[in-house]
Amino acid sequence: MQAANSFEKVVQALGLTPEQYLSSVALKEWVRSNKDEKYVPPDLLKAWGFTVDEAA
Repeated sequence: MQAANSFEKVVQALGLTPEQYLSSVALKEWVRSNKDEKYVPPDLLKAWGFTVDEAA
C-alpha cells in the first residue's frame, strides 16, 4: 500500500470527496500556499486558474 501524499492527507483531514474539491475554500487556500512544493492534481490547478512555479 502506497503512503498518502500531502494533498490526499489534507483532503482526508477536511473530509472531502472529489466532488467537493472545487467548492472547498480551505482546500483552495492550501493549494494556493503549497502548489509549488506539493503534488496537486493538474485538473484542480487548471480549474482554479493556478500555475505552478517549477523553479520553486
